[in-house]
Amino acid sequence: MWQQYMDFLHNNKRRPSKYADEEKNLVNWAKHNRKIQNKVGLPENRRVLFEYLLSESKKYQRVNQHQYVDGTHIPSTVVEEVADL
Repeated sequence: MWQQYMDFLHNNKRRPSKYADEEKNLVNWAKHNRKIQNKVGLPENRRVLFEYLLSESKKYQRVNQHQYVDGTHIPSTVVEEVADL
């Protein structure tokens, strides 16, 4: 399943959707492993691979267009309002 998840990430350039029926298995597998990791911990070899998978999936995490991740993207209207004060 780990390899299927990684293949999906790299082929589709996105994370699996919980809404698409054909992608639910991957989402549920990742969610299950995350719960195990948080509860009792994974064996060392699986933990390392799973952490790598999570770091790869962060690259494809959806970002809201109105969410300011780094603080550098501020709409010009906000800048103008601050300048008027």
